[in-house]
Amino acid sequence: MLQAIALGQAITWALVACRIGGFVVSSPFPGAFVGPTQRVGLVVGLSWVTSIFAVSSHAPQDIGLAFFVSAALEMACGLAIGITFRLILSAADMAGSFLSQAMGLSSASVLNPTVEAQDTIVARIVTLLALLLAVSAGVHRVALAYLLASFRALPVGMVSFSPASAMVLVDVAILSFYAGLQLAMPVVGVALIVQVGLAMTARAAPSLQIFSVGFTVLLLTGSVVLLSCVRDIGGGLLLHFESLSGWLDVLFVGADGRAP
Repeated sequence: MLQAIALGQAITWALVACRIGGFVVSSPFPGAFVGPTQRVGLVVGLSWVTSIFAVSSHAPQDIGLAFFVSAALEMACGLAIGITFRLILSAADMAGSFLSQAMGLSSASVLNPTVEAQDTIVARIVTLLALLLAVSAGVHRVALAYLLASFRALPVGMVSFSPASAMVLVDVAILSFYAGLQLAMPVVGVALIVQVGLAMTARAAPSLQIFSVGFTVLLLTGSVVLLSCVRDIGGGLLLHFESLSGWLDVLFVGADGRAP
């Protein structure tokens, strides 16, 4: 009897750890600068606390095919929550990339550890500012709250995904791309007008060699417009980050047929 209870608790903890581990692997939390040891410790600690109140009546009773299928579904559930969180924050990356292209600063790049790829200086600055806004607004707490609440809404062993759940992630990615483009549009529009003006000037007076100073003009005008729109860009990012809870609700509806 005692052995069966211990086995059931171990299975519950393992399934809970799979869901939390998927979230930690795919989400921006706790951050790219946190080492593997700290990540494993976070997963183990959260799993131990969460397994105390997690509903485990539908969990497999022994280690077999049903257990591995449930573990894969739990991992997929955590990955979906983490990817949704990451896609919401990716609007800042999109905005920074568009700003860099518009201002002519796309050649210089640095390593972005969040996505493990090269990124432009402006995009990196915008991403860091967006992370600061997200932390100050408590977006990471919303993601963690939904992760923990998912064990009530989707008990361990009852996770099931439909194609509609995958489409939710596609919709979030499209919305983040659109939000990033929309926030960068003032700078992009001014840069386009400057480029057209420089082209017309060079066409009217070829001897002026206007494109030798074109980069300076583009950089100055783009910087002025960007500084004047910083407040609006920050407000737009915060408004976009607030949609995380709504998208997670939609994701849970697709996973279980009801909102958490």
